[in-house]
Amino acid sequence: MAIEFQITRYETTFHNPLKNFELTKIPCEIRYDPLTGQAVRLISIRKPNLIAHDWTPFVEESRRRFCPFCPETIEQATPRFPDDLIPGGRFRLGEVAVVPNLNPYDKYSVVVVVSPRHYLSMPELTPEVISNSFEAGLEFLKIVSLKDPGGAKYCSINWNYMPYAGGSLIHPHLQVHAGPQPTSLVALMLDKAAQYYEQNKSVYWTDLVASEMEKNERFLGRTGSIYWLAAFAPRALFDVIAVLPDRVTINDITREDLGNLADGLHRVIDFYKNANVASFNAGFYFAQKENIGFCVSARIVARFTIFPLVGSDYSHLQVLHDEAWAMYLPEQLAQDLKPYFQTK
Repeated sequence: MAIEFQITRYETTFHNPLKNFELTKIPCEIRYDPLTGQAVRLISIRKPNLIAHDWTPFVEESRRRFCPFCPETIEQATPRFPDDLIPGGRFRLGEVAVVPNLNPYDKYSVVVVVSPRHYLSMPELTPEVISNSFEAGLEFLKIVSLKDPGGAKYCSINWNYMPYAGGSLIHPHLQVHAGPQPTSLVALMLDKAAQYYEQNKSVYWTDLVASEMEKNERFLGRTGSIYWLAAFAPRALFDVIAVLPDRVTINDITREDLGNLADGLHRVIDFYKNANVASFNAGFYFAQKENIGFCVSARIVARFTIFPLVGSDYSHLQVLHDEAWAMYLPEQLAQDLKPYFQTK
């Protein structure tokens, strides 16, 4: 096992106006992702005091506007698939609808409409709702991967919940991508995972889980065969990683896996709700059998505004330096979140 948890620690000293200008030392950490080496800056290490946000006025306003995903408009307002891809042009799994994205991100870019209901609050994002939505996205990916193996080689299932997370519509939906090339982060993960395997003759994620379970500083618990960790080098606030051992491709994922993933995501979302988090992003990453050392994983991070309705949690560090920043110790997150994995 060769997992390295690298931290560089600094202190900044100044006369603090909040303490009658006493000379004060403030800690700062730079952590490096154990797989990719990417730097993360933990600044002003403290527990964020987020203000509860009521989406009701925005939901009501959005109801008065045109929504392409509501039952009365979805058939006329959303694109249809070519018949040679999806016969009849429509793809549904129960109440979940999968439609082409009008503004595609990749060769295959679709939207999974989670529910006929225009708005689902966090408590209404039940494990069943989450599992059904991810299953619909996964089934679509299996279809395109069979029809176009080279063109749908690398894929992911993603979630922008509400506007703070980049959600352009209130109506709950997932973003599913597939194309011949991986995204930048996945490409880096694939490359580093292969390097790790060549050097250690073991899978990085398997070693990561074993190391985190041994340290028990950031290990949260299990849902079935899925392991949950507070990310050592968080990409954003309340960053949580799910590891699915022995899974590499979309074809390795079972319905039981989806249920276990949905169970864990629901627990994290429950924690988010109690912490006054109003939005989140989630991603579900897959690869190909030939990608040595890779393991399917998922990640969920909280999104918020610095002040209510103003500002963003993304700054020059992410946009112009490709460095994340966070303001909550992963070890503290693990202490706060672990009970959610022990009481259900």
